[in-house]
Order: sequence, then C-alpha cells, then structure tokens
Amino acid sequence: MTKDRRTAIAALLVGAGSWGVLWYPLRALAQQGLSGVWLAVVLFAGAGLSGLLLCRIRRRCAGPWRVGLALAFLGGVTNIGFVVAVLNDNILRVTLLFYLSPVWSVLLARIFLRERLSAVVILGVGGAILGTLILLWRDATLVLNFSDILALTAGFSFAAANVILRAYPSLALETKILSTFLGVVVVGLLVVVLSAPVAPVAPARVWVYAGLLGGIGIFGITLFVQYGVTALAVRQSSVILLFEVITAAFSQHILLHRVLSADAWLGAIVIAASATLVGAYEP
Repeated sequence: MTKDRRTAIAALLVGAGSWGVLWYPLRALAQQGLSGVWLAVVLFAGAGLSGLLLCRIRRRCAGPWRVGLALAFLGGVTNIGFVVAVLNDNILRVTLLFYLSPVWSVLLARIFLRERLSAVVILGVGGAILGTLILLWRDATLVLNFSDILALTAGFSFAAANVILRAYPSLALETKILSTFLGVVVVGLLVVVLSAPVAPVAPARVWVYAGLLGGIGIFGITLFVQYGVTALAVRQSSVILLFEVITAAFSQHILLHRVLSADAWLGAIVIAASATLVGAYEP
C-alpha cells in the first residue's frame, strides 16, 4: 500500500469518524436555543467563510456553473436533512438510513453513467432494502417518521452528488466544498423564509459557537472526507465511510446510554453488510 493511499484512508477514517460524533455538539447547541434549519444555516455559513478563504488563497474555485448549482442544491438537501434528523431522532437509526447512499449511488450510476450492474451488486441492493424494512418495521406496520424521511432523502441527495462528481472528476476540490457550503446556506434560508422566518432566541455566544463549529469543525471534516473520496475508488470510499455508523453507535451508547432493539440491530447489520458488499465489489 502506497503512502498516498494510506494517507487517503486515514483522512477518510478521521472525517467519517468525526461525522459520527458531530451530533453531540449539535444537540448541545440546540439545547441552548439554536436548532433545526437555523442551526444548519449558521454552521455552514461559518464553513462557507472558510471555504471562500481557501478559494481566495488557492485561486482554484472554477468549473461549469450548472455542475456547481447542482452540487449546491444537493449539498443543501443533504446537510439540512441530516442535521435536522439527528437533532430529533435516534442517532444510529438516522445514520444507518443515511448510509443507504452507496446503494442509491450504484443505481444512479447505472441510470446516468451506464455503469454495469452485476449480480453481486444487485444482491447487495436487495439486502440493503431488506435491512431497511427490518429496521423500519414496527408492530407489523411499515412506519416512516419525519426524521426517517429526512435521513433517506439526505442519503439519496448525497449519492446523487457523488454521481455528479464521478462524472466530473477534474472539478477542483475547492469548488466542490464551496458549492456544498453555500448551497446549505441558500436552501436553508429558503426553508426558513417559507416556514419560520422568525430567528430563534439564543444567546449571542451560541451563534458564535455554531459559526466556529462550522468554520473550523465542519470545514475541516469536509476537507478530510473530500480528500479521501477524491483519492480512492468510489466503492472503496463508500465502505470506509461506514465507519461513521460505528462511531455513531458507540458515541450514542456512551453519551446517551441508548441502544436500538434487537430487530433494529438486525436491520442495521443487514444494511451495513449490504452496503459493504456493494462498495467492496470489484467487477
């Protein structure tokens, strides 16, 4: 294994692991009055400022405007959906539903990029769907709550963005990051205007903390993830990204003393195994 490959894997593990524990400071901020879509807007406004600074330093923020617009919209849906979901539901459940994204990525790549679907990949997709049904089955009724829908939508948007990036491999890293950050801010503000235009009442220091968490934390995590995803094959990176599920499970257990039921764990195992099968398979 080359040094560059080891560095990429390490960066992806750090980034994915950090996303798995990010829910804790997000909930801490929400408990102090800054929550929901407003929290996502402030976080990614801070990250966007750091992204603009990076672009100014490196002078590499360029690319097709249609691609940037698509990445901005999908990034907005992905991150707002994920943030709101983890603030309101079981962390591991939300993370697992989000990480059906390798399955959506394979299906979208087949439709738009004409990538071949092998029997192994089809088996993995079917297994992931089965795991989702097990995870969501409550009292013999398939139940989707609002957070489930947000997590699934966020995962699908994440997969769609990855397919676009696969179609434009030469797009600058700075462009990818900045498009995503600004997209969250714009989409979030649109949601706020249409639903709750009144800003939440929270101490000024909480707004500052959220901006710093975005400008330093989310910006840094995104750099790690984007570097790893860019340097590794998509199927390989999708497997490593499942490390977020592990850190989410342990952090939830340690910090909240909360666990899933036995049937939910079965669904989680099936989803993780299926996503791994899809991600690791090399035709």
